[in-house]
Amino acid sequence: MTLFIQINSPSFWLINSLAAYSVISKLIFDHIYLTSKMVVDEEFHIPLGKAYCNFNFSVWDPKVTTLPGLYLASSLLLGPFGLCQPYYLRFVSLLASFINLPLFYILFSKYCPESKWSNICSSFTLALLPPLYFCSHLYYTDVVSLTMVLLTFVMYEMDCHFCASIFGSLAVVCRQTNIIWVVFVAGQFLLKAMYATFAPKQTKTSGGINMSFQEIVDLLKELMKNPIKHAINTYLRFWKGITSYLAVGVAFLTFLAINGSIVVGDKSAHEATIHLPQLFYFSIFCLVFLWPYFVSQSLDFLNFIKTHKLVILLFLILGLLIVHYNTLVHPYMLADNRHYVFYIWNRFYGKYAYFKYFMVPVYIFSLYIVIKTIYSSGDASYLMMYILCVFIVLVTQKLIEVRYYFIPYILLRLKTGNRIPLAKFCLILEFLTSLFVNIATLKLFFTKTIMWSDYADPQRLIW
Repeated sequence: MTLFIQINSPSFWLINSLAAYSVISKLIFDHIYLTSKMVVDEEFHIPLGKAYCNFNFSVWDPKVTTLPGLYLASSLLLGPFGLCQPYYLRFVSLLASFINLPLFYILFSKYCPESKWSNICSSFTLALLPPLYFCSHLYYTDVVSLTMVLLTFVMYEMDCHFCASIFGSLAVVCRQTNIIWVVFVAGQFLLKAMYATFAPKQTKTSGGINMSFQEIVDLLKELMKNPIKHAINTYLRFWKGITSYLAVGVAFLTFLAINGSIVVGDKSAHEATIHLPQLFYFSIFCLVFLWPYFVSQSLDFLNFIKTHKLVILLFLILGLLIVHYNTLVHPYMLADNRHYVFYIWNRFYGKYAYFKYFMVPVYIFSLYIVIKTIYSSGDASYLMMYILCVFIVLVTQKLIEVRYYFIPYILLRLKTGNRIPLAKFCLILEFLTSLFVNIATLKLFFTKTIMWSDYADPQRLIW
């Protein structure tokens, strides 16, 4: 009887899901390595990874624009064993993806503790998100960077803010823009901790404090009236936590002052700009990979249109104006035919002059579902910080790059699914979608070659 309970426990199936994911991914990993030992930007990352793995920290390539967190992790994990070959460098990303799966489960369990089986399936499906899954087999910064960000979120949810700040610092060392996700957790912590100084007891649940917009407004009014009083009423643990986050912020500002920019290396390729359609492209990314959930909410959107016709009309006009005046095209996107975005842009947006305008209603629908999903979770502080941080991360980027969408998508997915009608059916369709897209993209990678005159080896098509 005890054995039967153990076999049918969520923990047992989580371990088995991780084992199956690891074995299958390792087989795919080996096949990718045999097919191509240098994929696109790996020509910049692998030489630096080798140097750092051999404890040579004086080498740098100016074309690399991120901090050396990935290479430092490689030196720590592989350097002592002399495993500095490209195969093992790539395996660092795959190892990080193995760690990410249980981290997803911890976060899903935090937000939906009553849905253990769905949380396992959701974690497995999220780990299979096609662009993220493919990056797990390459020596790119994305997966290790994500691991550090997820650890930051987990530590925040466990109310261990000093540890969250440590992992937040490591996340920034992997990718500078991760400072925004430190701000994301710090902002929520600050709002909720200050609200706890005068919140009624019924607002406090076993999962912490969920704040409405009205409660946030009341908090801000109260802080403006009696800032000293509430500062005195805060507890020592609050000051330890906020000081930890502030230390990360100060260190980052010091880096900006010394470096002169958020970008290291070639700054000309990643100049900050205002590119509002990035929010639209992100909404399409969410629609593509979460289409079952979005479709399930379509009737709600139609009801919203019926009752808010003027609002929808205003957003439609605003969307058309943004698309017309603020659609930017990065030269990298038009020059590199090894990425799917190149083909999407040239065969739709670039080919048909009015395609970008026809997409505006789809953008409005997608953004509505994104915001409604997070708003429905009942925590306005999460929604407020999400909108702020996603706006800053995406709108300042000129280049359309699906890897920028990983963390915003994951934060949305953590709030999606288990509370809506037909949640299990949507989860099955989501899993099948990720599975199908992964199979299709892997098949294209293995079979389609692209010849570049300045490369002896054939190039491959990736995200």
